[in-house]
Amino acid sequence: MSLILGRKIGTVKKIMQESEAGMRVLFIGGTGNLSNACTQWGLEKNIEIFHLNRGNRPEKTPAGVTSLKADARRPDQVRAAVAGMRFDAVVQFLGFRREHVEADAEVFEEITDQYVFISSASAYRRPALTPVITESTPLGNPFWEYSRLKIDCEEALVRLGKERGFRYTIVRPSHTYDNGWIPSCFGSTDYGVAWRIREGRQVVVPGDGESVWTLTHATDFAKGLVGLLGNPAAVGEAFHITSDEFLTWNMIHAAIGAALGASPRLVHVPSAFIARILPERAAGLLGDKATSAIFDNSKIRRFVPEFRPTVTFAEGIRRSLAWYDSHPELKKPSPTVDGEMDKILDIWRKAEALTGR
Repeated sequence: MSLILGRKIGTVKKIMQESEAGMRVLFIGGTGNLSNACTQWGLEKNIEIFHLNRGNRPEKTPAGVTSLKADARRPDQVRAAVAGMRFDAVVQFLGFRREHVEADAEVFEEITDQYVFISSASAYRRPALTPVITESTPLGNPFWEYSRLKIDCEEALVRLGKERGFRYTIVRPSHTYDNGWIPSCFGSTDYGVAWRIREGRQVVVPGDGESVWTLTHATDFAKGLVGLLGNPAAVGEAFHITSDEFLTWNMIHAAIGAALGASPRLVHVPSAFIARILPERAAGLLGDKATSAIFDNSKIRRFVPEFRPTVTFAEGIRRSLAWYDSHPELKKPSPTVDGEMDKILDIWRKAEALTGR
């Protein structure tokens, strides 16, 4: 059995090495958290990379990348932008509805060997019935429309594959962050939670803070995604790509505090209580972050043997905070985070007073 497995891994390595040479890849998007890291890793692998977007953030396009300007929601513009071109792979970072992938299939079916759809690990059944999630875990999220729409996209791709032979690969990232991100249950794209910890303000943590969560640095995700590009064995398959490090939310906040040189003042509030106070947070909380999520990365390792997550959260959060140190104008409180947490804390204190806690 080990000999057979070794031969299969050797075959996958050979495919990867051959596919990287002279490969041409189109990223639909390209300037976001995930796509930026994937772009950088792809360039290191000598892949010719194109970005297709509206061109609103030209400063985000790295040197060596060719920009194609089009509105991804306008198939006529996309078709014109890629006229006469062919790609080994097309990666859709901005697909959120069934009609998006169906339109992509019409445009790219004849000009790419692999269409990669970035879905979401939140598409897996919530709450999970088993402690460890694999790619065979059923999909289904009754709490979050975003997740259900991603599932709808996946189902459309499976149908297109069966009916038309459309060559797709599905990738499901979980909570992925990069420089300048401070992961939390209350948004991750500003300095808000770090500011509260640094200033000694109370920080709301859902539940008892002991649910287990998975945070993945974008550079680690990129290794897995880029390794799938141009790999014919990945066509028709679905993968999640996450870290192997599992942390409770208490541990996550403690790591942020340690990197800041501060002790977080955590206040634990039931997730259902938060959802009632902030209905706009309910879906992403109850349908994702409030439940434990541990991922088995065996499948991505079989297909991409070089995939090895190396950035621990302790290291990743230090990088994020160092990025903020180089952008001091952004090290400020978040009106949204402060407003939400202060509202929850005020109502929670009143509820505790009424119950005599």
